[in-house]
Amino acid sequence: MTDAPLFWRSEDLPRWHAWQRAQWPLTRRAADTARSTVRGVAGALTRRRSTGDDAPRLLLPAGDVHTLVALESFGPTQLAALASPVAALATARPEAAAGVGWVLPAGDAPALPGAVGHREHAATADVVTDRLPGLRRVLVAGEYLPSGRAAVRWARQRGARVGVVQHGLLAVSTPPVPRDATLYAFTSADADWWTQGRADVEAVAVGSALLEQARRAAPAPSDTAGDGPGVFLGQLHGAELPRRDFAAAAEQYVRATGAAYRPHPAERDRLSRGQHAAWRRAGVRIDDAGAPLVATRGPVAAVFSTGILEAAQAGRPAWAVHPDPPAWLEGFWRRYGMTRWRPGRTPEPTPPLASPTADPAAAIAEHVWKESA
Repeated sequence: MTDAPLFWRSEDLPRWHAWQRAQWPLTRRAADTARSTVRGVAGALTRRRSTGDDAPRLLLPAGDVHTLVALESFGPTQLAALASPVAALATARPEAAAGVGWVLPAGDAPALPGAVGHREHAATADVVTDRLPGLRRVLVAGEYLPSGRAAVRWARQRGARVGVVQHGLLAVSTPPVPRDATLYAFTSADADWWTQGRADVEAVAVGSALLEQARRAAPAPSDTAGDGPGVFLGQLHGAELPRRDFAAAAEQYVRATGAAYRPHPAERDRLSRGQHAAWRRAGVRIDDAGAPLVATRGPVAAVFSTGILEAAQAGRPAWAVHPDPPAWLEGFWRRYGMTRWRPGRTPEPTPPLASPTADPAAAIAEHVWKESA
C-alpha cells in the first residue's frame, strides 16, 4: 500500500518521536542536545526554564471532575476538535459540563465552555491525586505532546477511558492513536487508514467541527469575491516533504496565477524568512498580515493544507499543488477528494468533504458523554 501511515501501532510512538527529531535542522538538534546535557546536570528547574516543556496546567471546577480535555495549543484546530464538543455538552446538559476540567499548555487561555468559575492549578502529584479520584474519561488529540501525554497517563492510572479526536488531516507521518482508545475521525476512510485494522481502537466517524465551522461561516454567494488571484498556503515548516518541494509547488502556482504566498504561522525560522525575502525580491506578494483565511478572496491552493478543504467547504475554488507528488501524497489527495492543479489547466475545484454527521461537535459530545457523566 503506497498510502499508509509510517507509524500506526501504539508502540510506534518512540519511533515517531525519533523520526520527528531527525527532521529538525542540524542547529536545532545540536541546541536540543546541549539543553538535554544541561538538564542532566542541573535538574528539573533548569529543564523547565530551558525547554519550555513545563508540566501542563489544570483548570478545574470546584466539585468533582469526571472528564479532562487536553489542549496542546489555543489554535483553531485544537479548539474546534476538543472545545467544541464541550460547548455542545454545555448547551445540551450544562450540569454534566460543570464536571469537565482542562489540561492547558502555556499561555493565556481563551474563555472555555463550561469553565466559568474554574480555578487554575499546577499539575503537581498532590493536586492530581486529590482532585482526580473520580476521573472517568479524557479527551485528547493524541499522546505525543505534553498535555495529551499527561492526560492519557492519568487516565491509565485510574482505569479511565481515552477518547482521541482527529484535529487535522492525516499525512504519512501522523503519530499513532494511543492504545485502547476510542477514535473520533473525520471519515471512515481516515479511521481505516489511521488504525490499519487495530483491534484495540474503536473508531467512530463523526466529521470535522473545523470544516463545519468553515461551512457555516462562509459568506453568502453574493458577498464572496471569488475573482482575483487568491492565495497559496505555505507549509515550509512541514517535515513530511523536503523544503524544496514545498517551495517548488508554491513558486509554480504563484508565478502562473499571480496568487499571494501566505506563510504558515510556524514559518518563523531563518530558512523560511530567507525564502520569503527572496520571493519578495522576485516580485512575489507575501501575505503575512495574519488575517483569517475566510477574510481572503479568490482561489486557495496548497500542497496538502487543511485550508484546501476549509475553502472548499466555504464554496471557494481550491486545489492541491505539487510538481511531482510522491505516492503517499497522491493517496492523501484521493482520500480527501482534493483536485490537483497543473499549469495551463483549469481543473474542477476540490468538492466539499462529505461529513458523516450533520454536527460533528454534537456527535462527539453525544458519544463521549452518552451515559451519565
